[in-house]
Amino acid sequence: MIMKYQKKISNITNGFTIIEILIALTISIILFLIITNVYSISQNAYVQTDIRAEISQNGRVILDRLIRELRQTQDIVTTIPETNVDPDAMPDEIMFQDGHDTTIIKYIRYYLDNSDIRRQIIVYYFDDNPGEYTYWYTTDPVGNPPSMEILEDKIIGEYVYDLEFWGDDLININLYLLKNNKTATINTAVYGRNL
Repeated sequence: MIMKYQKKISNITNGFTIIEILIALTISIILFLIITNVYSISQNAYVQTDIRAEISQNGRVILDRLIRELRQTQDIVTTIPETNVDPDAMPDEIMFQDGHDTTIIKYIRYYLDNSDIRRQIIVYYFDDNPGEYTYWYTTDPVGNPPSMEILEDKIIGEYVYDLEFWGDDLININLYLLKNNKTATINTAVYGRNL
């Protein structure tokens, strides 16, 4: 009977000790913290990459449209400096004649409005004949300039904090973008085919 009692006691003592439980808990907590940290770092990297991709894509969309239309123009209205030596002299907007639709004399203006790039379609006319559009520099017989009307004004891009133009035959464009403290700068240049 004593043997049976000793056997029961030895079966009870075969469990985990407090030290073993503490070691297992400590290892589990450390593994949990490592996994959580790795997940957090990967999520942060994903978000940062997504933000940079978004602002870069936004910049490409803006410039693709602007370049396509600027390449076809016959006349640039905005005075653009030949060099970028003086940053204050470079305009943050450009207006030019629409070269795609030659049946109507109209102008396209790209400009910075807070953090958005907006695109306007503008026409000029004389008050005595509002249905007939004319060039921006035309004057009536008395020497009065034409009236201006904005036919369309819409946002084509966002997250922009600066836009610069300079050049002579080759128009250089700098586009500066910013979102959540992440920046991107896109530089390009375009020749006007019809200038």
